[in-house]
Amino acid sequence: MKKIVVVGGGIVGICTAYFLQKSGFKVTIIDKEDPGTMTSFGHACTFADYASIPVNSPSLFSQIPAMLFKGDSPLAIDFFYLIKNLPWAFKFLKNCRKDKVEKIAKSLANFLKHSQLSYDEIFKEVNVSEYIKNEENIYLFDSKKAYDEYKYATLIRKKNNVKVVELSKNEIHDLEPNLAPVYYSGQLFVGSRHTTNPLSISKKIFENFLLRGGKYIKENVKNVSQKENSIELSLENKRIECDEMIICAGAWSNIIANMVGENFPLDTERGYHVLFETDQQLINRPIAWSESGFYLIQIEDGIRAAGTVEIAGLNKPPNNQRTNMIERQSRKILPQLGKVKSTWMGRRPTLPDALPIIGRSEKNKNILFAFGHQHIGWTLAAVTGKAINELIKGNKPNFDINDFSPNRFK
Repeated sequence: MKKIVVVGGGIVGICTAYFLQKSGFKVTIIDKEDPGTMTSFGHACTFADYASIPVNSPSLFSQIPAMLFKGDSPLAIDFFYLIKNLPWAFKFLKNCRKDKVEKIAKSLANFLKHSQLSYDEIFKEVNVSEYIKNEENIYLFDSKKAYDEYKYATLIRKKNNVKVVELSKNEIHDLEPNLAPVYYSGQLFVGSRHTTNPLSISKKIFENFLLRGGKYIKENVKNVSQKENSIELSLENKRIECDEMIICAGAWSNIIANMVGENFPLDTERGYHVLFETDQQLINRPIAWSESGFYLIQIEDGIRAAGTVEIAGLNKPPNNQRTNMIERQSRKILPQLGKVKSTWMGRRPTLPDALPIIGRSEKNKNILFAFGHQHIGWTLAAVTGKAINELIKGNKPNFDINDFSPNRFK
């Protein structure tokens, strides 16, 4: 029986370990944090199988000045950080060409088509139905200008067979009467769903993994060494050997990859959330707000406003201006919101072409990668786990992952 180590206990690592274990492998998860408590915890709670539109955009060049100086922008850029990381910025901008954006969207859409079915394979065994709601997500446009500017993205979605229903102002009001009428129009993404407690879903899959004999080591990986036919990991207090290793440590994955001589242009999309108190049901579904790029979601703990993108690296402290903006804009859409209970920042792993890295290391046949899912890691976790499982078994997945090759940046 092969011994497999999964480095990373976020939702991608948990789902990967689940599928590997189901195939009969002896699996250990290693993470310095409790499973599911980092980036997998604080996101917008949507299973966003419609989210094939990358941050890269042909219109981004004209929008950069506004992003640098407009406080309510969906995308914020730390100018000094960007100057220090010009090679990454250059690669990112190269992928903003129209032909590149459409190719990226097609690749993501084809992968996203398998996301819900892959999760449902897990959910047949791990009952999380109490944490999943099927009310479909709405995207609100704050103005006609915002609606018109989004037509290109809508066209790409429809070209990739994502079902989008246009909503008038009156139709939005009928679905969500508590929203302030500050919007112009909206769209509903057919078939989408969301969770009211992402951490509980992660924990239940993880607990199932442990019950079936899986192991978890709460330590940091200090070094990785190649032996003749195995991998040795040096942890804080021990060393362990395995036959194969999967690196899915999110935004920290490149640190581990560097230990085996690999290097990727991995950066961080920093996202934020603000949790509001509420003692009543104010909204029925996730509500996205175009002006500032976040979702409002009613979860078990209150109403979470989560999202936006900030390019500022892995180590910079949280930017309070982002959480203040989210609070201000949230109250604009939903004035009934109560006090702020808490705020949070997470680090999404992102590559300059907005595609994940899924596949075997070019330098070491015993090492595989599964990271870089940017803002749709929660949605793509299960299908990524399925893909890795097939690769470990020596099979080709029944969906195309060629565009996610670890070698594409060489």
